[in-house]
Amino acid sequence: MEFLIQYRGRKAAYILVMVGLCLTLIAGQGNFRGYEKPMNVTNCPNLKIWTIAKLEWNNPINLEVVTLSPLPPDQAPTGIPGPKYYPVRPYIEETFANPAGLASMVALGTGQTMPVAILVEKNTKAIQLSEPPLNISVRRDGGVWTNYPLSYYDSTGNVKKVVKQLGTDMIGVEGDAVWVMDSDKAWFVSSGGNVRGPYPWKGFNSSVGSGVRLCTLEGDSTRRVQCLEPDGKKHFIHPLLPQKLRGKLLFFSDKWLLTANITGGYLSHYSTTGITTKLNIKNAGITSKGEAFVSIGSDNKWADVCLSDGTSRRFSIKYHTPPLRLSVVAVEGDRTLVYGFDRAVWYKGSRVEKTFVVDDNVYRKDIFPYHWRTATNFVTANSSDGTIIISTSGPTGMAIIGMRWNPESK
Repeated sequence: MEFLIQYRGRKAAYILVMVGLCLTLIAGQGNFRGYEKPMNVTNCPNLKIWTIAKLEWNNPINLEVVTLSPLPPDQAPTGIPGPKYYPVRPYIEETFANPAGLASMVALGTGQTMPVAILVEKNTKAIQLSEPPLNISVRRDGGVWTNYPLSYYDSTGNVKKVVKQLGTDMIGVEGDAVWVMDSDKAWFVSSGGNVRGPYPWKGFNSSVGSGVRLCTLEGDSTRRVQCLEPDGKKHFIHPLLPQKLRGKLLFFSDKWLLTANITGGYLSHYSTTGITTKLNIKNAGITSKGEAFVSIGSDNKWADVCLSDGTSRRFSIKYHTPPLRLSVVAVEGDRTLVYGFDRAVWYKGSRVEKTFVVDDNVYRKDIFPYHWRTATNFVTANSSDGTIIISTSGPTGMAIIGMRWNPESK
């Protein structure tokens, strides 16, 4: 129970961070002048982007828009102008990848996790659950594992197996098995629910599956990867890297590793050739033409908008009060909306089309109908090939976007 409280406390903190980010996106200073024209980009040529799945509203998740009120005075930042009451749609809270596929957890605009698992496949479907999950692992038979307690649901939502009193974090691996963890132990659970363990393990929410193994960056020497086998044996992998690794392990191979900070968008690529590259995913969404777009932070002043059709453009995200920044929130044909605080700019091609100050009414009328946004835990990776998985929500539905990052390509 202690670990459950810790885990839920962490999720509550994530929700507060998410709300804080929303506030950051919808408040600010209206006295702004001058705009930078869009520029050519440098990051996009190394990215391949595509739409994995598009979930239109009301199929399978109903569009239930809620209006969030300001945070209490003891929690809210002081002196932030801009909208105080703003609408929020349901959103993908987190997507989980394992060898059987992808499954997403969805939250209402209030931050409450829904009792549903979204299976991301050719015909995306929803499995109704008896209670909101903490984690999801899809199975090849069309069902899912959820946690806490560890429960196996078949494809129709019937509970086939419940395993109680295990940890509060879960990773899916090959053979429809899962690893379940708390802060210092791990259990291996087969597809049929047979449990092995507990085994000593410090990976908790920084672990990744590899085959049937559970792996993490080894705490005492972050130049190596530690893996745990289903029989409890441990071994180490020593990639030939010139520097220490940082972040949560998302993917590793003989040639490169991918890590992320715990809340997603900051990715690091480590290569055995000595190349270390960082990528800051600012936002993602679907354009009015149905193309996927991903906004990549180039530096503190610019964001590169990369589209699945191969086009790209760099936009200014400068704000007069550093370190606050604007955000690219929509792409509509050759028009791009950059927004933050009470400042909004529509660009048309390479020129500024319109600028305006945003309050409650303007946000609801002129921003919300276009606004795509990612939640806190919006980035993961497929542990079999390193494909980056991005989750986002917006005016036409929710989307899962795939991205391959090849920083060593010319």
